[in-house]
Amino acid sequence: MKNTPWLVIGAGAIGLFWACKLEKLGNKVHLVYRSESPGKKITLESLTDEEGHQQVSVSKHKIKSFTAESLTGQYDKVLICTKSFDLKNAFTQIARCIIPDAHIACLCNGIGAQEELQSILLDTQTLWAGITSEGVLKIEADHIKHTGLGDTYFGEWRPSNPAKSFPIESLTVTNIRQRMIEKLAVNAVINPITAIFNIHNGDLLNDEYKPLISATLSELASVLTHPQFSYAQESQHLTSDNLKNRVNTIAQLTRLNRSSMHEDVRLQRQTENSFISGFLLDNSPIDLPVQRLLYEGVAFAEQREEIKKKLLSIA
Repeated sequence: MKNTPWLVIGAGAIGLFWACKLEKLGNKVHLVYRSESPGKKITLESLTDEEGHQQVSVSKHKIKSFTAESLTGQYDKVLICTKSFDLKNAFTQIARCIIPDAHIACLCNGIGAQEELQSILLDTQTLWAGITSEGVLKIEADHIKHTGLGDTYFGEWRPSNPAKSFPIESLTVTNIRQRMIEKLAVNAVINPITAIFNIHNGDLLNDEYKPLISATLSELASVLTHPQFSYAQESQHLTSDNLKNRVNTIAQLTRLNRSSMHEDVRLQRQTENSFISGFLLDNSPIDLPVQRLLYEGVAFAEQREEIKKKLLSIA
């Protein structure tokens, strides 16, 4: 892959982190921001080294920043790090600068936005769907803190034959949809419950939430293992016990963190609810009363207190 610049879209925590990571790997990087310019140098503060050991280090990364309107180059590698609901529009704003055979990657929560983006790409452009578990906080417009090591994977949204490799080969996987549905299942528990009850991830392990967590996991397993679920081929292994282990592990590992949905609700920002609980409700062959309550508890602030009572009364 020729050493042309990567175009990173989105100057949130993940976008800034990947701009720094790509630059550290020897790539030129151009960053598109929407509201607040990060300037020419981004500070990356890491709390762990590459092996996960506690070690604080600070590095500076020289990144050229642009607004979508001021962008003039032609790019063959794009990484979009926006919220799911912004994905398609973010690409539309810079599509004029993307060459016909470009690699276009996205890192966003949930499922649904990827197909929306695919629908406006050229047949010759390759869409790479990605997931990440890196822990990153944005401190200021030009300052991020890497709080926890995680994994990142990309796979072709529409597999080709022969299969292609992502521009960074070590990140390529063939089962990206399975990995995405696994992450969505965990997010469908942790995100709405922490947002509705205004709690940290680790609080989900408290006794008062055990009946709700158990009911949520049981319902999720019923749909994910159902033969008529739209992703049944990728989700048959997600039994109630499997999901319980995944959710407990993530809640424990991130016990002091607040989920992204928690922060969006707290700050009265638009959430990715439609691409998590909403995706499940739209694609389930069976009724999902618990997931419906979770969706509505996030979506309708005026109903939240009443929905909390209903959720906590689930036995």
